[in-house]
Amino acid sequence: MTSKRKYIQRILLLFSIGLLVLSVAEYSYIHAGETIIHVRFEKNTVSAEQLDSYYEQIRGGKTNLEKKAGEIPEVTLWNIKDRIEAAAGEYFSEGDFSLIEGYGDLEKILPGQRIDGMYPSKGDNRGCAISDEGARALFGSSDVAGKTLTVNQEDYVIRGIIKEKRKMLWIQNPDASGFSNIEMVYKSRTAVSAAESWLIQQEFGTPDTVLAGGDYSAFNFLFLTLPVWAIIIYGYIVLKRQISMVEIVVLRNVLLAFWGIGLAALIFAGIRLSFRFSLDYIPKRWSDFSFYQGKAEQLVQSAQNIAGSKQLPGDAALIKHSRNSAYLAWGSLLLMGAYLYRRREKD
Repeated sequence: MTSKRKYIQRILLLFSIGLLVLSVAEYSYIHAGETIIHVRFEKNTVSAEQLDSYYEQIRGGKTNLEKKAGEIPEVTLWNIKDRIEAAAGEYFSEGDFSLIEGYGDLEKILPGQRIDGMYPSKGDNRGCAISDEGARALFGSSDVAGKTLTVNQEDYVIRGIIKEKRKMLWIQNPDASGFSNIEMVYKSRTAVSAAESWLIQQEFGTPDTVLAGGDYSAFNFLFLTLPVWAIIIYGYIVLKRQISMVEIVVLRNVLLAFWGIGLAALIFAGIRLSFRFSLDYIPKRWSDFSFYQGKAEQLVQSAQNIAGSKQLPGDAALIKHSRNSAYLAWGSLLLMGAYLYRRREKD
């Protein structure tokens, strides 16, 4: 029976660690975009001209906004159009491409592995990037850098080939009437409230949906550290039992005092290391419980808005990786709890 119990304990521990490793792998995608805030408007709201005007003010020192380093985002505007026709000489693909028209750093939009070349730069209006799947559909090969294709009766030179299972194209289009999607890239994690304030200051308006990479990163990081803290706290409780067995009263009391100080330090370290949320999630007074209720309602409303909006490729990927990371982390925590419970029975 003892041997069987040990076997079950080891299985629980191994599965818990395995799920945690998988959670970390999913989290790596979210961590890579934790400084990006995805902004979605219902209509084509922001134009390239508006964005250029803002940056000209910054460069000319004509703005009265007092900005610290990192608070001015690097902005990419973009739209996506489905069922676009593309042609390459005698080859023609009718209505099965997705076209991303952008203005800025197109690599921030649905980033993929570059097989060859690069995305067209901000000032390159005659270049494009194409997915390897799209290249094979048009040319029969993905070795197409430098070749020309036609979209909407306009010719574009292929600057780069991107690894992507869908047939996709990326082009720069500063002449678009407006863009409904914005990628705001900061130097560090930034609160949604700060990003929204910036948008309003530039008279871009209030977005319909905001997906903050920093918020997703903070939630998932908290979840995946819970199993680790569970085993640390359990080990610390076991240490207390060992201290309680010390026969010398004075020494035992001194050790218990140090144990209490260590527990306080562990709690502080847990909050310090695992709680990585922006000031949007921290009330001015911890006793302000209405703040937490309001924040919970706000998060529910935000989730409903995201669920009800059009699922753009990058948004869907962020949500998918976040959901997977969370489920795996909670699964790891559940198995870790079962493992520790069986250990406790043995003790």
